[in-house]
Amino acid sequence: ALGCAPSALDEAVAETGVLPKSVNVSPDGSRVVVCNFGRPDSDNVWVYDAETLEHVGSVSFPGNAVESAFSADGRTLWVSNFRRHVVEEIDFARLEVRREIEVGSHPKTIVVDGSTLYVANYFDESVSVVDLREGREVARLATDERPRGMGVLADGTLLTAAFGGDRVHVFAAGQEREQLEVCRFPRDVLPTPDRRAFFLTCSLGHIGFYRPEDHGRPFGIASTGRNPRSIDVTADGRWVGVANFGSSDVSLIDTVERTHRRHEVPGAHRLVGLAMHPGPGLRVYTTSWDTGELYMLTGRVPERRRSATNRR
Repeated sequence: ALGCAPSALDEAVAETGVLPKSVNVSPDGSRVVVCNFGRPDSDNVWVYDAETLEHVGSVSFPGNAVESAFSADGRTLWVSNFRRHVVEEIDFARLEVRREIEVGSHPKTIVVDGSTLYVANYFDESVSVVDLREGREVARLATDERPRGMGVLADGTLLTAAFGGDRVHVFAAGQEREQLEVCRFPRDVLPTPDRRAFFLTCSLGHIGFYRPEDHGRPFGIASTGRNPRSIDVTADGRWVGVANFGSSDVSLIDTVERTHRRHEVPGAHRLVGLAMHPGPGLRVYTTSWDTGELYMLTGRVPERRRSATNRR
């Protein structure tokens, strides 16, 4: 278990569309993307300057935007379209839809691994496997009820959290290898920066740290706020952020000092999306579901403690 520490972060805020479901940061750290689930058919996706939160562009398409994922070079953005059961492939420089890819029923979380796109089909009990070179679904993996969080490890293993099944499915080479019994209502999955382990939010109020070889037993646990949703981690792996939907605050976990902290976000109500800026420094973006706002939280990163033998 991790100890607690106080929180001190500065706050900036910008307006979004209705029901901002998710937030993402471009690989170069210059842009922030928000998917407005409650703004169907027009201005579904808003783009902001990552420093100033100035609204610099938007994308429109029929349907509801849910989650997004960038290509490694930042030139392409994929957005899951919940109502129309497709994934929108967007030219990010032009902010134009390049093509649509049909997947399963009500897609939510999407992850990219090279030329493969994985899509969690929330009401279809499946994950679509999409070949991006061909632009089509080439396989569908069966899961338990309401697949949501996903992540791909360094060896290509796909992890999928079944929210309604209280388990994480482990897929390797297109086949299910194992089911990890983890916690009640597992939600978001995030690989560590080295992609050898993963973080998992459990909706009853904690985040777990897991290695696949431990077969579902966490090697670390930290409490969060009520109903933790999206998670992200800084590029160096030090800071893990959690958006707490029920308590409308953000949990920050320092994996170096082994502390966790909760930061109140005045004015926000039901935080849902969360993304960490790649750095340097500590910068967190989170979306307020009820108030239609994007918050940017920034703070000074404490120096690492030196061991007693290294102190002068």
